[in-house]
Amino acid sequence: MSRYDLEPRPDAVAAHGNLCIAIGWDAPLDTFFAMVLRDDDDVPDEARDLVWVGTRYGEVAEADNATDAIRAFAAILEGLAATLCADRSKEGSRPRSPWIR
Repeated sequence: MSRYDLEPRPDAVAAHGNLCIAIGWDAPLDTFFAMVLRDDDDVPDEARDLVWVGTRYGEVAEADNATDAIRAFAAILEGLAATLCADRSKEGSRPRSPWIR
């Protein structure tokens, strides 16, 4: 599994407060993932997640789709999608378990 923490865009912080943004490759789930979470103790848990993709097996097959999901919130570094694809190539994936629905 790889994970990269990204810097939030100033306009996203102005609109939503402090943010925790991460993106990466999850080999056991065979998916890229991206998440944007409000990083504020005063925000109720049910309102904390702004974006969270890649939580189901094979959900996000392309790195560009993961970066697109968080582009409005994060400064996307040049070459990030290529780095994520290299992580997938290096780490591989696992076959879908028969217990996953």
